[in-house]
Amino acid sequence: MNWIRKRFPVLVMLWISGSFGMLALELLMTRHTEETQILGVLASAAGALIALLAVFVPRLRVGWLVGFLVVGLFGLVGTALHWEEAGESDGAAYAAARYDDDEGEEAAPPPLAPLGLTGLAALGGLVLYARDEEAGEVG
Repeated sequence: MNWIRKRFPVLVMLWISGSFGMLALELLMTRHTEETQILGVLASAAGALIALLAVFVPRLRVGWLVGFLVVGLFGLVGTALHWEEAGESDGAAYAAARYDDDEGEEAAPPPLAPLGLTGLAALGGLVLYARDEEAGEVG
């Protein structure tokens, strides 16, 4: 149990990296790559890379915090874009998200999905903030 407790920040950061990676993979699989949509893929990949680098180069903590802040802002911008697109496609305020039901109908994007980037980035920032600098080395 002491082994887990000692390495908990590193384990959480690796989990965050994997989560960002899976998000990037999901966006690629759903062809979220047209025009400004590619920013979600790039921000997810950047979040995965930042989290990995934060594990192996802990001395640059402030740089990784800034990186997570930028990724989190991309999540907020993506949320605004999703809401804007939903307003255009439905012509009304977003009361409930509709998903494509495999019948080929155009559906508005899920309005809060990009906040996954923001939440993961915030969690990464908290882990960096809470991480003991002396125990920051991998191992």
